[in-house]
Amino acid sequence: MLNFINRKFNSERTSKYRLSIQISLDGFLFCIFDAKNCCLAAKILSLENTDIDSLFATESLLTKRFSEVRCIVVNQKSTLVPHNCFDKNQADEYLKFVCDITDEKIFSCKIKKTGAYCVFAIDNSIFNTVKKYQPQTEFYNQSIPLIDSALHSDGKNMFVFFDSNTIDIVVSNNEKLLFHNSYTTESVGDAIYFAAAVKKILHIELDNIYLSGKINKHEKEEFTSFFDTAKFEVNKELIFITVIENALRLALLDKLNKCA
Repeated sequence: MLNFINRKFNSERTSKYRLSIQISLDGFLFCIFDAKNCCLAAKILSLENTDIDSLFATESLLTKRFSEVRCIVVNQKSTLVPHNCFDKNQADEYLKFVCDITDEKIFSCKIKKTGAYCVFAIDNSIFNTVKKYQPQTEFYNQSIPLIDSALHSDGKNMFVFFDSNTIDIVVSNNEKLLFHNSYTTESVGDAIYFAAAVKKILHIELDNIYLSGKINKHEKEEFTSFFDTAKFEVNKELIFITVIENALRLALLDKLNKCA
């Protein structure tokens, strides 16, 4: 059963729609958008006691054909490489400087307005499973839509994306990227610490701190008690059609859908 389905949705017209998928250690999310970026359907699934292949096989919508398919695989295996230093043939070497690479496929994606490429790794088992059901899929790291969204915002802003035991922090000043990093966390207290540390290192007074991802009501309240500029940057349509927690989890897919 879908968490949300728009009355305009037609399961026989999926070839006209775009599918966006997000996969992390314990979660599987997907949204279906029309050509006007309207969310037509969305679902949040658990990977507990199942696997990705089983989810694709049992979710009939995920086996249909779409005009475009994009997939975010959330992990910490990514790095930014300046355009002038980038060599596609050396992509795996860039990653080996910052993380361990074993049975993974390496990707690179140029992020507009940054003058840099994001080099990232995706587990081969995930890559092969997604390609099995959706051969035309384009893959992304979570940092790519997060940075792209930040660079389309006005002012000095911090974007914090929460996933299970990790956060990504992006700081931008209008169209200039100031900072990006991913951190391992055990509690919202860790997220608060890292956000405060980044703010101090950059010596910056932020206009806004935008939160998204897997964050519950208690965690939101704790975070906002430390940062009075914290708020939730979510597509109003997603809030209207789902509860706020679901909208926050689906926010990155909305950003991915709008990436150029």
